[in-house]
Amino acid sequence: MPPMLTATLQTVFLNILSNILAQLLQAYQKNVPLSLNITPLVNFGLFALLSTPPNILWQEWLESAFPSQVPTENNEKSGKKKLSLANTAKKFVLDQALGGPVNTALFIAGMAGLRGLPSEEIVATVRSDFWPLVIASLKLWPAVAIISFTLIPVERRTVFGAMVALGWNVYIGLVMNMS
Repeated sequence: MPPMLTATLQTVFLNILSNILAQLLQAYQKNVPLSLNITPLVNFGLFALLSTPPNILWQEWLESAFPSQVPTENNEKSGKKKLSLANTAKKFVLDQALGGPVNTALFIAGMAGLRGLPSEEIVATVRSDFWPLVIASLKLWPAVAIISFTLIPVERRTVFGAMVALGWNVYIGLVMNMS
């Protein structure tokens, strides 16, 4: 199976699982039996199916433009590499200043669209939910980006992010009432 398809299917699974967990937590908090709502499961899975390939391409572009590991000056022929702090910082800034906000806006709009909202309500939802979600995400995603860019190979970054997002999406499902 091609790596992009594998990563996409893994991310779809993790997104669906996160929504199941959110619904389970919601039922527990309300002290009611769990009754799975299939619509948000499908929406979270479909959004992951559509958004994962572009995110993989984004991570690959960041890595090709700003490689994490560069040859050491003394050992260029030996193939030894070291972490490039400058490239890591550039990737971090681009990812947090561009990638994060774009993904946030697309997530809000995509989920609103999948719920069948008309375009004017989608725009209103993005306007009302964007900044609170961006501010909340700053408590988690910058640390995840640093770990990802310094320790995780580029081909595994999207799945690593999806594993972290398992907990994040439970939060999103509860806070944004998407479960």
